Amino acid sequence: MKFFIKTIAWIILLSLLLLSATSCGIDGKMDKAIETGLDILDAESEYNSNLKLFAGVEPLPDAGEPVTFNVFIRDPGAVPSKDNPVIRRIAELTGVTIEFEFLVGDLDQKVGVIIAGEDYPDAIFACEQRFIDAGAFIPLEDKLPKYKNLHDLYSPHYEKMTTYDGHQYIMELYLSNNPSPMFVNDGPGFYIQKAVLEEAGLVVPRTLDEYFDLIEQYMAKHPTIDGVRTIGFEILSDGWRDFCLRNPPQHLMGAGNDGDVFVDLNTYTASLYQVSDTAKNYYRKLNEEYNKGVIRADTFTQSYDQYISKLASGAVLGFFDQGWNILQAENILKSDKKYERMYVAVPIANPGVKDSYLDFRAGTITGNNGIGITKNCKNPDRLLAFYDWLLQREVQDFIQWGEEGKDWVRVGQTGRVLTSARRELNNDDGKKRDLTGITLWNYSPKMQGLYEDGMPCGPTDSEDEYVASLSDYDRRLLEMYGIKYPTQLLSEPVKRPAYYPVWSMPIVEGSAAALANSKMVHTCRKYYPRLILANPNDYDLLWDSFVAEIWKNDPQPYLDEVNRQIAEAMELE
Repeated sequence: MKFFIKTIAWIILLSLLLLSATSCGIDGKMDKAIETGLDILDAESEYNSNLKLFAGVEPLPDAGEPVTFNVFIRDPGAVPSKDNPVIRRIAELTGVTIEFEFLVGDLDQKVGVIIAGEDYPDAIFACEQRFIDAGAFIPLEDKLPKYKNLHDLYSPHYEKMTTYDGHQYIMELYLSNNPSPMFVNDGPGFYIQKAVLEEAGLVVPRTLDEYFDLIEQYMAKHPTIDGVRTIGFEILSDGWRDFCLRNPPQHLMGAGNDGDVFVDLNTYTASLYQVSDTAKNYYRKLNEEYNKGVIRADTFTQSYDQYISKLASGAVLGFFDQGWNILQAENILKSDKKYERMYVAVPIANPGVKDSYLDFRAGTITGNNGIGITKNCKNPDRLLAFYDWLLQREVQDFIQWGEEGKDWVRVGQTGRVLTSARRELNNDDGKKRDLTGITLWNYSPKMQGLYEDGMPCGPTDSEDEYVASLSDYDRRLLEMYGIKYPTQLLSEPVKRPAYYPVWSMPIVEGSAAALANSKMVHTCRKYYPRLILANPNDYDLLWDSFVAEIWKNDPQPYLDEVNRQIAEAMELE
């Protein structure tokens, strides 16, 4: 068996090397990468290479006393291989092993079970106020300043990290104190397949009518794609990801990603966009598209995995989602070289309204989109010391980039690009998970954006890498649009007010505000699919029933609490 596995690895390796050998070098440095990259898929050789690479990084003082921490992750996923060479070496240098438990099933139910039994792991990434309300997390405000790297990362945000009881519980996982340019939209948006835009003459749709006209025209010409029936528009409604179903109206109104309210930026007052004319017209438009066959009924019953599978087939023309939520499908399409079947966000908004999809990233955090250490953690200071150790630049660089000369090469003074072999590995989710430290990096405090010297923290932060990784198809498409990055199809990133975003505001579990919000969300989940699938003649009556139920459940306590927190945040700005 071992011989068979090694043989397969070498076959894959040789294929990668052939791909590398046919690629153009950058400044002639790719040859070195090819010469030194012979062990990229041999885990044991890669491990031995890492022994040398990490030789200059000091181990933690208690590295000889192994400890394992269990971390629950809100997302479905797969744990890295136990033979992962990078994670093995990090465990040797720190004595720390992280065992990830990824979500299986429904998040709300899982959170409820954990809290009810107080069966807390050592740390949790769930973005759930309920854990704070239940007293699951330990305060961090007196601990973080003791760890230099953690303090440097979080100190600009200590005020935003402080919750209603005066404590800090959450270490944000996605922040950038010095952001890089935004190349692709990783946030909310109406996405459309690039082939649809190309066939339409590279027009940029700006209204719902224009958006769906392009999709309808393409479907009429292409009823199947690669032998699969063409799907015009998908609507993910699975669990907490049903923001794909519920959130679009606020963006059509020109708002950012606030969650369950629309905030008037003149008065800083929140209201329910769910009962607005925009929402009524949006779901009526989806009803029309359903009755035209552009939307299929099974979109409301599919799981997230089924949704990703449909997108990865290349047969779906459009959807509303967040960019980070579709990366798996995009990577599959990229690996299959179906570049024209990949997606781009377009600036859809109400007529006369400027789109506002992109957030200006510098120095902004949500305050709760991160990891908390629980009261059951066996050794909180040991875990914090581990996270602090990971934040060393040498460690961050290797986890994201690999080894210079083999995995990446320099461009100019501050640029760097991946070698073709490493880039191909990164585009394969399974290999990237099992041969690099990316899972550990993703679910730990991390460096993102640009270092102070201008070098990119990771490949997704590098303009040189973005340009080098473009397919010929994408390069040509961008040239025809006259832009450098797909985000330039959207309006410029917006610097948000101090309160933003509303969805991150702490709403106390069991409070009148929490109950009111829960009822409102439940009503939306019940009615939206019915509105979309209804007989058009019944739409207005069904909409009136929906609005009546929203007001019957009295959302005012939620709006009052949101407005209170908005006013408080704006006073501190």
